[in-house]
Amino acid sequence: MLQSKRNNGEESEGSTMTARWISHRPMRLVSVGLALLVGAASALQMNTSNNVAPHIPLVHSASKDCSPPTMTFSRRSILGSAAAATTAAATASFGLPNPAVAAFIDPNSAPLAVTKRAYLDVQIGDNPPGRIVIGLYGEVLPKTTENFYKLAESNSYADTLFYRVISDRSIQGGAIGDPFKGRSGKSAFEGGEPFVPDSFNIQHTKAGLVSAVRTVDGKADSRFFIQTADDGGWADDRYAAFGIVEEGMDLVGKIEKLDVQPPQNAPKVPVKIVKSG
Repeated sequence: MLQSKRNNGEESEGSTMTARWISHRPMRLVSVGLALLVGAASALQMNTSNNVAPHIPLVHSASKDCSPPTMTFSRRSILGSAAAATTAAATASFGLPNPAVAAFIDPNSAPLAVTKRAYLDVQIGDNPPGRIVIGLYGEVLPKTTENFYKLAESNSYADTLFYRVISDRSIQGGAIGDPFKGRSGKSAFEGGEPFVPDSFNIQHTKAGLVSAVRTVDGKADSRFFIQTADDGGWADDRYAAFGIVEEGMDLVGKIEKLDVQPPQNAPKVPVKIVKSG
């Protein structure tokens, strides 16, 4: 009997707690909904105060008068809006640059100043090496370009490989310390530790753009990729473009066409950076 009463008591208490939770559930849902609305309103107010258009990046057409710019939605903008919303919370947590959203810079319509240049002498198999000259956008991404320039100037890229080739997308290289697999690299700062890139503001709308490869937590090190097609919308707001190939795109094209092998699309013929500066 004592056991039976105890069981009855527990069941009754459990039932009462369940009933209370159910009865308060609508209020809980309302509270969560209000919190989300307040957060969204705060984000909207912040974007407006900073003259940043919320949610969807816009493509503005230039006008000589003071009338509002014509707004059109590009495929890149629509596909990128969801990614921008998703990465906003992550950037707040990890201290990464805020998503560019309306701060995008299209290098086709707004040519960027090249502040410094670096070169890579690249050898495919046993062929004589060719040179890739890269102009660096130091005004927009000073720290990211300084990292690449210092590594190139010190010849730190020597003996690293282009370890991944993706046709019509990119060739990737520069993994100092892990030249074959490309799973890590070393920056020019603080003992080679990865660093937070300046921004993701430059759009990937031009073949030849050079961007930093992301670490697991979204930082940058020595690794980079060269874009091989004009449409690189997959990289917008995720990878920091910091330079452009000024000479040697023919060599980049040869690398892109090499036969590759799984699992990471490594070229079957070694593609080595023999010298940098």
